[in-house]
Amino acid sequence: MMIVRKLSRHLAIPVGIIAILLIGFFSWLNHAHQNAGTLYIKDHFGDRSAIDPIRISGDISDQYASTAFEINKGNLTKHTEVYDPPLLLPDHYKYVNGGKKRIDNLEYEVHGEGAFYVLYTDKNLLNVKNNGKSSLVYTKIAKANADGNYVNPLEYGLAKLGDHLYFTVPSAADSTGTNGIYELSFAEEGTTRTVTEFSLDQNKKSASLAVLGLAAAGDKLALILKENGHVVVRGYDPVSGKMLGNIRLDPSGSSYSDQYEAFTNDKVLNLVFQNNSVQTDYDTFYRKTVWSIDFHNGMQLADATNLDYASTWKDYYRSRMNMQYLDGRLYLVYTFTEPRPEDRFEGYLPIHLMIRVYEANQLLYEGELVSDLNDDLVNTFNWPEGESYDLQLYDYRLFDHLKLERGKGE
Repeated sequence: MMIVRKLSRHLAIPVGIIAILLIGFFSWLNHAHQNAGTLYIKDHFGDRSAIDPIRISGDISDQYASTAFEINKGNLTKHTEVYDPPLLLPDHYKYVNGGKKRIDNLEYEVHGEGAFYVLYTDKNLLNVKNNGKSSLVYTKIAKANADGNYVNPLEYGLAKLGDHLYFTVPSAADSTGTNGIYELSFAEEGTTRTVTEFSLDQNKKSASLAVLGLAAAGDKLALILKENGHVVVRGYDPVSGKMLGNIRLDPSGSSYSDQYEAFTNDKVLNLVFQNNSVQTDYDTFYRKTVWSIDFHNGMQLADATNLDYASTWKDYYRSRMNMQYLDGRLYLVYTFTEPRPEDRFEGYLPIHLMIRVYEANQLLYEGELVSDLNDDLVNTFNWPEGESYDLQLYDYRLFDHLKLERGKGE
């Protein structure tokens, strides 16, 4: 009996070692399997070294797993995390007109007319007690038609610098009176501070002034306007309210949208406007212009780039874009959806992640992060006519959380 006990003790050691090795092996095998999905950089035009100064990151994710990727010095790394159990609601937030605007993990919404109140929701459940707090802004704006319509959704008027949130009213060209930029306070006894005010009374005459929105760049504010039909940006110091400059962006004879997208890196503001559209038999393609405005020393227009690719409204919810202007070059990462007129599932068409570099409005490099994401969409192709369907967006992987930063070692 003693011999059996000793033998059992001695056998337990190699069995334990074997068990640990097996756990390690299967863990490695699972990790290798998770990272075995197709993901690589394909060069389409130019030299990949053009993206060396920038670091690109993001993920491909659904409710079951997320593959995070990073491109640094032209080299790709990736890591996949499997969700067990699956996520109920993956975080694929994107601002849509009329929806809440997310800034630093807080989601803001604006309501009112004449007097406006701004409130926020904190997605962090530990801070849920703060939800519902609001800040009130009184203005002296008069609307000619008094119908409560604005040139853009009210959330376009929000911008944040550090811990300070600012607001302007996206007033239309038929508004008169006085608009302004206001620093908001969510404290119980807090009061709204007026940074600056400006007259809208030129709208009484033949001239016109519409406020499109507000953006932040470094430690400065950018008021985005349409003045006599032209896109104009005014820079302001948020502390003194002093105007830093006034720049007209668009050339004569051009027409640009009222809605825009804003991307900031360091003290450079990149504004993206739609400038024309091309109609085909089955779709409308929109082309865009990017203006890069440098606020390092006052304000100046650093660059203007025409994006020579088409985008379509049909895939608005899945589309993603980010950019950075650095040392005379515009770095752009964006999704492109294939036009497929024969397919009826407009929100589930094949989508690609593209990388571009421009200098002086010339394309230097184009590449693609090739993945097997579109394999998810096989069941949506050639769906039988007359057969019902119930497609859930979260069952399909998306490109998301795209980010550009100055590269490591730059």
